[in-house]
Amino acid sequence: MSLLTSMVIATVSMSILFTSISHPLAMGAILLTQTIIIAMMTTLTIYTSWFSYILFLIFLGAILVLFIYVASLAPNEPFNISPPMVALLIASLLVAILVSVLDPLLLMYSVTVKPQITEMSMLPTSYTATCPMYEMPSLMMTLFLILYLLLTLVVIVKITTTHFGPLRLN
Repeated sequence: MSLLTSMVIATVSMSILFTSISHPLAMGAILLTQTIIIAMMTTLTIYTSWFSYILFLIFLGAILVLFIYVASLAPNEPFNISPPMVALLIASLLVAILVSVLDPLLLMYSVTVKPQITEMSMLPTSYTATCPMYEMPSLMMTLFLILYLLLTLVVIVKITTTHFGPLRLN
């Protein structure tokens, strides 16, 4: 549990840091780091890495598109880090380390509950996590999302064809 707590603290501190940064490439780096942390948190809580893998790939593709857009249109700005933001980042990392160290001491006093054996607990966890996504109530939404992503991909490819010229004219 201490790992999840540390990840939540790191995500919150990066969200605070994200609101105060104006450089687009630094914002993309923070967004990518938050995506990695949230994907790891999803893997730890759902017990399957399939959803977190899809989340990471979608965000990575979006960040690559944003990086290409910013690199082609935005002017070259110097990257400056303000001292209060460095202090905030160091303080949040120290809090995360402190929670990680103190959490085993707190777990000694917690009550443990034994899980009951049921029919669903005999199935593999990857089956129980992915099966409801493809059953009838949510099947239509899943198919809609798949078709929407395919349509978005086709539209983006048609918009960015190279025979029309570059995005930015010098």
